[in-house]
Amino acid sequence: MSMGVLIALFFTGLRYWLADASITMNWWKWLILSAWFLFLAITVAAAFTLMGEGEWTAGKRFLLFFGIVLLLAGSGIWKLLKKV
Repeated sequence: MSMGVLIALFFTGLRYWLADASITMNWWKWLILSAWFLFLAITVAAAFTLMGEGEWTAGKRFLLFFGIVLLLAGSGIWKLLKKV
């Protein structure tokens, strides 16, 4: 339940922040950003599930690897949003 509240707050705040930054959003930009956020949520949930099951090393490695991938993808998405 708290994850749903955080997602709603994230997208509400993001909408206002993008308007303040004068970044125009259309459907395909929202789709790319939503997919990135979905992958972020799945990565965090999977990593902490592994840690909760006692697989600390696997959880940390999972979070580290996919965290770096998502960080690089987020950087590319940010450049795309600012450019177009």
